[in-house]
Amino acid sequence: KAVVSTQSTGDMYSLVEKVNHVLREVRGAHVASYGHIADGDLHFNPITPEFDPHALSLIEPFVYEEVCKLRGSVSAEHGMGLKKANYLRYSKDPGIVSMMRTLKQVFDPNGIMNPYKLLPWKE
Repeated sequence: KAVVSTQSTGDMYSLVEKVNHVLREVRGAHVASYGHIADGDLHFNPITPEFDPHALSLIEPFVYEEVCKLRGSVSAEHGMGLKKANYLRYSKDPGIVSMMRTLKQVFDPNGIMNPYKLLPWKE
C-alpha cells in the first residue's frame, strides 16, 4: 500500500490508471484504491489473485517513482511498515526523516505506540 498526497484528485487517480496499465499483463490484477479527498491522500492497493513476484517487480519501484513525480509521499501518518521503509527515500529528505525520528523518540521513547512501524536511515 502506498499513500499519495497530491494537489488534485485527477493526479491521484492518474496513478491508479498507470498502474492498472502496467499490470495489464498479469491475469486478474487490478488496483483498488480509496482516499481522503479533503487532505489529498490515496490509499493504493494493487491486488492479484495470489502473490505474484512478477506483478510486484512491475510495480516496485514504479509506484514510488510516480509518487515522487507527483510530489507526493510514500508514507502515511503512522510511519512505514518493515517492507516499505527503504522506499521513503523517494519522497522524504534524510533531514526530514531525522526530524521524524526525533519526534518519535520524544513522544514514544519506549517504542510502544504503533509497533512494527519504523523510520529508515539510522544516523
